[in-house]
Amino acid sequence: MPRLTGKRDALKSLMAMHPKRAASIRDKCQEIAANPPPAKHSNLIVLAGVPNGYRVRFGDWRVSFTIDPHSDVMDVYEVAARGGAYRW
Repeated sequence: MPRLTGKRDALKSLMAMHPKRAASIRDKCQEIAANPPPAKHSNLIVLAGVPNGYRVRFGDWRVSFTIDPHSDVMDVYEVAARGGAYRW
């Protein structure tokens, strides 16, 4: 079973949003962790400069994460609204 981990800022963002939206994002992340989609998936973007890094869109929210294919770990490091994503 794949393990889903998250950085503190990503977890804080999930806690601050509407509970149904947060549950939907968590469920979708679990689904992606269990069956990583191909890089050409319509909703999944490969992040340049981030090894095994991806970004997936959930309506107006963006989730950036890495997947370690050897240990089945998905590390979510950003959950942000569309306008605030990618600003590190």
